[in-house]
Amino acid sequence: MNRMFYSLPDPREVGLKWKQFEKAREKVSRIEERLHSTQNERARLEQEIRELGEDQVRELAQAILAGEDDPLARYDEHTKLVERVRNLKREEQAIAQALPVAEEELRQTVFEHQHRWKEEADGALEGAIREEQGAYAKAIELIEGPRLRRMYLEALSGWVRYPTPSFGAPSDVVARSAIQNLEGDAAFASEKAEERRYNEQLEQQQALEQEEGVA
Repeated sequence: MNRMFYSLPDPREVGLKWKQFEKAREKVSRIEERLHSTQNERARLEQEIRELGEDQVRELAQAILAGEDDPLARYDEHTKLVERVRNLKREEQAIAQALPVAEEELRQTVFEHQHRWKEEADGALEGAIREEQGAYAKAIELIEGPRLRRMYLEALSGWVRYPTPSFGAPSDVVARSAIQNLEGDAAFASEKAEERRYNEQLEQQQALEQEEGVA
């Protein structure tokens, strides 16, 4: 079965409420769960049928050794299991047909609300970048002071044991460098978002110019 989506985002995790998307996403999830449940149930019953068949062979062997007739006491159970597996296969085929339809409905829902949702996502992204950058500034303040104090005391603890002619106060660039590397990720995300908006505006402008040229 060809899948249109193998995983889907959950906008609620970042505080975005896209009701239409959630409704379509829940439909896809519900069908997926039913498909997996059907597949698991079919696999379980098929294993039962195999085990039951082995049991029947053993029972027949015992009956032959004992000179008895072929025992058919469990024949009805085997037949019911086979019929149940057959029904599950039909159900699985029907679900497999329904799932791509639900996925296409979700895709169309995204296209239908794309303009508003991308604006909301972009706005939330800008806010998240600002929040992240502010967090890094606070992290520097929280880390540098205690870290420098610890480093100074570490050096002092060594110096007081072996007093040298000069005592060099330690300097630290590791913490700030580590934070700056993380800040670079946020800056890159901001550049990508700006580039995406610029390209979209350029495409819109070009499309408008083409329409005016045709007119």
